[in-house]
Amino acid sequence: MNYCAMVDIMEQVARETGEALRSRSVRVMEHKSKNDLLTENDLWTEDRIIRQLRDRCPDINIISEENNPDSPLNGMTVVVDPIDGTCNYAAGIDLYGIQLALFDQQTCVGAIIYFPTSGDTYRAIKGEGAYKNGNRLQVNSDISNSDGILLISDYYDNIHIPMDKQFDLVKSLQGKFLKTRHFGAACVDFVMLAESKAQMYITYYHKIWDIAPGLLIATEAGCEYSMVDGSRFEYGKPGLVVRSKK
Repeated sequence: MNYCAMVDIMEQVARETGEALRSRSVRVMEHKSKNDLLTENDLWTEDRIIRQLRDRCPDINIISEENNPDSPLNGMTVVVDPIDGTCNYAAGIDLYGIQLALFDQQTCVGAIIYFPTSGDTYRAIKGEGAYKNGNRLQVNSDISNSDGILLISDYYDNIHIPMDKQFDLVKSLQGKFLKTRHFGAACVDFVMLAESKAQMYITYYHKIWDIAPGLLIATEAGCEYSMVDGSRFEYGKPGLVVRSKK
């Protein structure tokens, strides 16, 4: 199966699941950590997506946030983030989405982000561009940082970048931008870059399901990226900077 056909399947599964999710009530089950929640619908959404993918592609390898987080990238793999922005979702804030990424070995080659509240679908295939609801996305690199938005993900005290260094980085950059925003969902931040609604994104999220879908969409729309120290990005390492221009 080619990449386009597989991404078509991913889009259909994400849309059908997201439409069904809208009618379900929210029930928090537990704290996954001191700064993260698990809802009943995280598990329901993930289970439904996996079943639908397996029905259509029985041999596909799957990595998923809740039940299969440690599966290896082996052959053709779909990475599933059932609800990105769970804390927003649990609080009744409409900044959350369903994320799926397609990998061929170690390379992300396809992505879908679906927002259940708006019904918007973002899609990318490596080398073929990024799209919102079928319309091509291309970043406007002419927007200056002084007229632009700096996006920041959540901060973390359990990564190798000390909290004070995380704050210092933002402090050093904030004065160069018009405004700074925290939305609490990687899916929201990445598509804002792809649509030129923001000009830079610093994220300490480092799980592959958080990063892979949006990063492909943003780069296919024209964004560039590196680690905060300028080194080459690697999945699993925190401190990613994505920008709409050099």
